Amino acid sequence: MLFLLDGKPIPDNRGDVTIRLMEHIRDNPSKDVYEDDFFSICYFQKGTAHITFKRYDLTEKMNDIVAKHYPGMLAAR
Repeated sequence: MLFLLDGKPIPDNRGDVTIRLMEHIRDNPSKDVYEDDFFSICYFQKGTAHITFKRYDLTEKMNDIVAKHYPGMLAAR
């Protein structure tokens, strides 16, 4: 969805973020952070992760879509 909000074509889904993250973990066993253009994922051995969005403008667009379809689901700004 972030590609669409950024006006870019949707890439081949065979290389989506889950595949890229798993490849990163496999190829970099000593690291615990994955980064791309849209977000940073800090992952932990117990299987949890923290996702930080890098593009505030795209996050706002996404929130606007959610608020339009599900009024009251997001906290007031």
